[in-house]
Amino acid sequence: MLQVVELKVRLHCKACKKSVRKALCRIKGVTCVEIDVVMSKITVLGYIDRKVVVKAVRRTGRRAELWPSSSSCRQEEPRLAGRFGCINIPRWGF
Repeated sequence: MLQVVELKVRLHCKACKKSVRKALCRIKGVTCVEIDVVMSKITVLGYIDRKVVVKAVRRTGRRAELWPSSSSCRQEEPRLAGRFGCINIPRWGF
């Protein structure tokens, strides 16, 4: 089932953002990663397990916790997935 996982992660610079995005894009089943540095919010869309997503972010040295204002991991219908405005994640060399 398609899942949306929302995390609270502080990112201080472009290098932090890049390393976290790279780690998340390597997870099998991820179709979209959106990072909002201002809100310290990362939204991941895909056929994924939230524990795997949190673990991947923590491996980059960042503190990650589930986003407090939502169920944080909800099932998403495919027709609603388009509202994320994501581009396809390339899988070259992953």
